Amino acid sequence: MANIWKTFEGLLPNDSLTLGTVQTVNSDGTSTVELLDGARVRAVGQNVAAGNKCYMKQSQIIQEAPNLPQSNMILY
Repeated sequence: MANIWKTFEGLLPNDSLTLGTVQTVNSDGTSTVELLDGARVRAVGQNVAAGNKCYMKQSQIIQEAPNLPQSNMILY
């Protein structure tokens, strides 16, 4: 008999894609990335120049993201 919890976990996405802005490209093969909430993380990868947006998965830069305008709304 299959484990129901494992079957349920199989339906969930494994990794989330995170958007951030590259602040600095470091000499050790990493980059400092600022996330949308203002937190800064060190991610593996140097394939995106400083000042550009990037997609990250598990603290690894995947590719450059388009630099589109962003707006925040508060709904009541």
